[in-house]
Amino acid sequence: MKIITAWLLILLGTVSCTGLPKLDPVNPSIIPEIHKKCSDVFPEGKWRFVHLIEFPMPGNKKSFVMGITVISQEERKIASVIMTIEGFVLLDAYYDQKVVINRGISPFDSIDFVRGMMDDIKLMFFKPEGSLIESGMTGDGLHVCRYKNDAGRVVDVITNNDCNWEMRKYNPNGTLRKTVRADHCKKVAGSSNQNGFPGRIKLASYGINRYALAFELKEAKRLKD
Repeated sequence: MKIITAWLLILLGTVSCTGLPKLDPVNPSIIPEIHKKCSDVFPEGKWRFVHLIEFPMPGNKKSFVMGITVISQEERKIASVIMTIEGFVLLDAYYDQKVVINRGISPFDSIDFVRGMMDDIKLMFFKPEGSLIESGMTGDGLHVCRYKNDAGRVVDVITNNDCNWEMRKYNPNGTLRKTVRADHCKKVAGSSNQNGFPGRIKLASYGINRYALAFELKEAKRLKD
């Protein structure tokens, strides 16, 4: 339980230290292509993903759990199970406008922990809430779609020519809150994106209590809507 408690503690920080960057302009004729690339990041329909999740521990040690996630893009619903490698269920919860915990082993029964986890899942798999307010390029020449919601939070979706993509989530004051980086494409039957899904996803949260998680894709299956 000490390992689980330590993981919970590092998952609760959100203060940031990086500013909102300006986007370089692009030729208006390629903006529809940029928007399509951004849309391709997010899986259409209903999917089940199985990931091996790695998280750091004190003393440069690592620990692992299995995560099973079912998402519905159109309904923006999430069902999530976290279990040990041996199959012991630590958390069974879902999100449908609010978070519900079906089963949680302390400290996974913390509503704050589960809300934070669901926010991470939404960032990784759901199209950002709010309006698409700007399209452009980074200084490295990568395409960007910038979304802003009613609360003033901004999400940049940064795409390459395949499933190597990045998302950056900013607080209303322009400071960086979270990043998601994906790579190592895996072709998956039923995906509308011909490049498939990323085989690896790295998520980081910045603040006083920072954390970083790495997801290795083990299975992706399209489900009936």
